This record gives sequence, structure tokens and C-alpha cells, in this order.
Amino acid sequence: MRTPIVLAVAAGLAASAVAAVRKPRPPRLGPQQTGDADLAATVRAAVDDPEGLRGLAVAVVEGDRVRVAGLGDRARGEPAVEPGTPFEIGSIAKPLTGMLLARQVAAGAVDPDDRLAAVLPGVTGPAGDVTLAELASHRAGLPRLALDSTGATIRTWWAASTAGNAYAGYDVDRIVAVAANTEPGGDRGAVSYSNFGAALLGQALAARAGVGYPELLRREVLGPLGMAGTLVATDAGHLPAGRAEGATAAGRAADPWLGAGYAPAGVGIWSTAEDLARLTAAMLAGTAPGADAATPRFDAGEDRRIGYGWFTSRHGDREIVWHDGGTAGFRAVLGFDRAAGRGVVVLGNTTRDVDPIGLRLLDV
Repeated sequence: MRTPIVLAVAAGLAASAVAAVRKPRPPRLGPQQTGDADLAATVRAAVDDPEGLRGLAVAVVEGDRVRVAGLGDRARGEPAVEPGTPFEIGSIAKPLTGMLLARQVAAGAVDPDDRLAAVLPGVTGPAGDVTLAELASHRAGLPRLALDSTGATIRTWWAASTAGNAYAGYDVDRIVAVAANTEPGGDRGAVSYSNFGAALLGQALAARAGVGYPELLRREVLGPLGMAGTLVATDAGHLPAGRAEGATAAGRAADPWLGAGYAPAGVGIWSTAEDLARLTAAMLAGTAPGADAATPRFDAGEDRRIGYGWFTSRHGDREIVWHDGGTAGFRAVLGFDRAAGRGVVVLGNTTRDVDPIGLRLLDV
């Protein structure tokens, strides 16, 4: 008969073995590559440590020249990333929503100083007093997320802890109802990043146009730019084929973010390096629909200003217009230097930050 000590040791070893099996292994950027070989080599040289990365899709725009490349894997054991592989782009949707505002302002459909309550039916109370321009520039004093119950707070915390979907169940009606019971804080007028505010802006613009946000974005920005590989997935049935699979930098598989209410803030937005290169080139040329959204309008601190969704940061004597994005399993950055005529896009399918790669490709 085994003694209790032996049994305890055996149980401990078994538990350790199970834990070792279940513990994910950190991903590592693999050797596969597609597209422009020289660009792929430049990107690898810009990666200081491949651990925590799995796949990258990259574009560099210089004048009329566009180069694209894919590196690594779409998911563990999956095919190589290609320049046309869809990635979640998260908050890069916010400048797209800002461009919708600039478009509607230019068309005379709205004014930047219009109050939210006048554009989005159902928003009453103090939150209805904030303006569209304040929402577009994170100056409305609204919280980063607006949670309507203790249960919602717990579910959001759990989703963040497990790489889940923190936005499940938040449709348009729900965020409007939450807004009706939300009061702007004392930081109104100062830039304080708010997913909730960006979501309300996009839904307000869609309501004024009489269509849903996905259709408005497709009609006003994506279609004119030929961005056929960019879409809004409000439910699992809309997820793109051949997409990259997201994961944390430690290797835990991540759920895609889905939820129609927060789509204008970056939930359920998928794109490709090829499509975002089209956007970047049009922004550099000043021909993108709503390009005026990138005009810096308000101080955002730390040598940074903001327009409608687009940030402009000073690096020495250079100005970079940019936005990045992050979801439960993806990171993305898009930036361009108008004076140099150069822009970059970097998409990654883990939570490892890709902003440093983008800055290196911009020679910042």
C-alpha cells in the first residue's frame, strides 16, 4: 500500500503535468513569408524579439509605390499570413468613424457642434448635451466603457482576464439606454479616451443617415476607397473566411470581439494590410473620403493633438498622423508622415504591441 506522502507526491506530479499540458506556449514569429521579400526582411530586422508574435501583415506606402508582405502564421499550425489575410483592427475603426463625421459635416447633414440628443434618438439626460466633435475627439467626459449593472462589470472583467468578448450583448439599443443614464464627468473638455463615446458617435451618424453603421461605413468610406476586404462583423456569421486567429502574447486563444453597439469604436472590424494600404495612400494624397478628419484640432497632451479620431504626434521635427488598435487577440497600427510621403500598416494576431515596428518602419 502507498503511504499518504507518496500519494500526495503522485497527485502533485499529476497536477503539474496537467497544468503543463494546459498552459499555452508563447507564440513565436515563424519563418514563413509572402509578398514583398525585401519588405519582409526589413520587418524581421525591426522585430527586436520574435517571442509573443505569431503572424504579421505589413504594408509600406511611399508615393505611388505600395509594398505588402505577410510573415508567420495565421494561427498555430495554420497557413502563412498573406497581405490579404483579414485581421481584427480594433480602434483603427475610430478614425474611420471620424471620417464619417467629416463627410457628413461637408455634406451639411450635421454640424460638429450638434448635440448628441439632437442626432441620436433616445439619448436623454446630461449625456445628450455632448457634441459630435467632443465625441470624435474623446473630449465628452464619458467613461471608457459604460457598464449598466454589476453583472456586466463582472462579465467584462472576466472577458478581459480570459481573452473573451467583452462586448457581447451590447447592441445599439442597449448603448443608447446606457447613455440615457450616464452623466459626463468633470474631465469634459480634456482628452480622455472613450470607446463608449466613439460608439455613440458612429451610431448617431448612422441614425442621421437612416442606415445601420456597417452600411454607412461601407457606403461612405470603404466602397469609394475600394476596401472590399474590410467588414463589420456584428455576429459570428459575419466573420471573414481565411482570417487570422487571435491569441494573447502568452499563447491563450482569444475570442473575436462581436457586438453591434460598439462597432464604431472598433468591435468586430476586420481588415487587411492591402486594404489599409489603400486608406493610407488616400490619406497621404488627401483624397480619402472625410480626410479632413485627420486635421489636428485639439490638444491631447505629450506633444500630441487630435482631430476627429486621428491623433497627430510630434517626433522631433516630424509629425506622424496615426491610430492603433487592440482587441482580445490582435494588435494593429496605421501611421503616416505627410511631409515624407510615407505611411505604414502593421497588423499582428497576438496581443504583443506592434507600434514599435510601425515607428521603425517610419524611421522614427
